[in-house]
Amino acid sequence: MADKDQEKKVNNNTNNSATNNDYEVAQESYSFWGAVWRRFRRHKLAIVGLWILVFVFIFSFIGPVFYTLDPSENIFEEDVANFYMYKINQAIKQDPGLKEYLGTMLTDFEQTLARANDLKAKAAAGDYQALSELSWSRSDLASAGMQIISMVASYTDSNGNQPFASYIDLTRYLSPPGLPVGAPGHPLGTDDQGRDLLARIMFGGKVSFAIGIASALIAVILGSLVGLVAGYVGGIVDSLLMRFVDIMLSIPTMPLLLALSPLLRRWTKSLTEGMGLGVFGSILPMVLVLALFGWMSLSRLVRAQVLSLKEQQFIEAAQAIGVPTSRILSRHLFPNVIAPVVVAASLAVAGNILSEASLSFLGFGIQPPATSWGQILNVAVNFINSPQQIVRYWNMIFIPGALLFFTVLSFNFAGDGLRDAVDPRMKL
Repeated sequence: MADKDQEKKVNNNTNNSATNNDYEVAQESYSFWGAVWRRFRRHKLAIVGLWILVFVFIFSFIGPVFYTLDPSENIFEEDVANFYMYKINQAIKQDPGLKEYLGTMLTDFEQTLARANDLKAKAAAGDYQALSELSWSRSDLASAGMQIISMVASYTDSNGNQPFASYIDLTRYLSPPGLPVGAPGHPLGTDDQGRDLLARIMFGGKVSFAIGIASALIAVILGSLVGLVAGYVGGIVDSLLMRFVDIMLSIPTMPLLLALSPLLRRWTKSLTEGMGLGVFGSILPMVLVLALFGWMSLSRLVRAQVLSLKEQQFIEAAQAIGVPTSRILSRHLFPNVIAPVVVAASLAVAGNILSEASLSFLGFGIQPPATSWGQILNVAVNFINSPQQIVRYWNMIFIPGALLFFTVLSFNFAGDGLRDAVDPRMKL
């Protein structure tokens, strides 16, 4: 009898445990997105990609709160060239023959210095065009300054002496134009124009993220709207919309963007200067252009989902009781297609970041005063023209390039993991 009671007790405990497990499984499976997250966590590469994206996001958006250097500021002494001019005038007073020796070189240096000072004053007053020109003017000024100081140092007087030979030491103020990694106060060094590279990479990451996410969001809204309407209404509306999508897909995007680049530059200049939108005006044209050419594939995806869903009984029931079309689209159809839309959007962000970087690298994308990882690479490639300079200024190419590479790769990993997580047929 005791054995039977014990066996009955064990069976009851087993049944209760099974019931509790069933309850827990049912409770955990209640939320679709909860189940997606559990499946997503099993995708190891997706989790690695997600952590990398979190790090890059914190680095780009929170980093500037603590690292406050201006990414557009030339960190070398602002009045170095004026100091050169002061020293040259002192030398001329000591030996007037030096002025004749320098000749047109001195005149050119004075004119370049006057222009740089004028641009600096305009840039300080908020003139973005002057700020853009100032970076190039400073580069010219640095080159001219070192040349004329070298000439002063090599000057030989009537006695065969070189009284200003020590002036050659002044060239260290503007040489090298790019500081190496680990320079005091500049962990990643500076670019060719003396701008802090860490501050520029942070700012560039912010711009690249903003362009990628904003353009993907606009493309999702536009593509989802077209796909919902085309799939649900059908008929002539579906045919017209899909033929328009076919036309848009047949346009070679990159050559068209390169051809439109002069127009984009004028538009950017108008937004930044005429309307006073600053950096936002610099990135807005790129966001709209990438969104304009990025919604077509998504619209086809949504349309295919809607075509299969609109024959379901819950849609027929909603139509039978007179639910408005707009409500059917927004409350019944769109929530059922949002999972593949989210996956497509995550992959589109990576594609948009890469497209923006490619255009900026070619010089047709983001324009000053804004910057992006692609534009930083463009500046580096234009500056570096020999293997020796690649070794010396590797930080200007490989650091932003590595961040761009790992960010795009991480978005792809996360997108693949999300795609597998929302598909219950995939084994994770």
